[in-house]
Amino acid sequence: MKFIKKNKTIVIVAIICLVLVILMGVAVYRMFYPSNGSVYGDRLENAPEIDNAVIEQIKNKIMDSDLVEEIDYNTNVTTMKFFIKVKDSAKLEKVQALSDIILDTLSTKIVSFYDIEIYLTNENNTSYPSIGYHSKNAEAFSWTNNVGETDEE
Repeated sequence: MKFIKKNKTIVIVAIICLVLVILMGVAVYRMFYPSNGSVYGDRLENAPEIDNAVIEQIKNKIMDSDLVEEIDYNTNVTTMKFFIKVKDSAKLEKVQALSDIILDTLSTKIVSFYDIEIYLTNENNTSYPSIGYHSKNAEAFSWTNNVGETDEE
């Protein structure tokens, strides 16, 4: 007790500093580990619902083209991904043109919210793989071709 009475200002400053450090620790913990809400924050708050019937309609229209063997689909946060296995005889330009089916079938609300990626693959054709990307702000797909192999010496 004598020490506290003798060094009042030092003890008061030390207690204030200790309280501030504890408050800062709580604030940092809450900032990095929020107790409520989605893992993705509020990015998906106004997300338009993607109807499974529309996705099946897209798959059926693409399969009807006779250029495709198999189509898989998934969505990840704000990205729609189509994985398309192409037939050996399919020309790259014709298969890339199938991307218009996706844009035409989806509503403008979905197209303006989600990014869309198309992965075209075929192990027997050297024109593949090819990846198409449509940003929610773009009007058309942009394509990268044959990114898997190079013939550098």
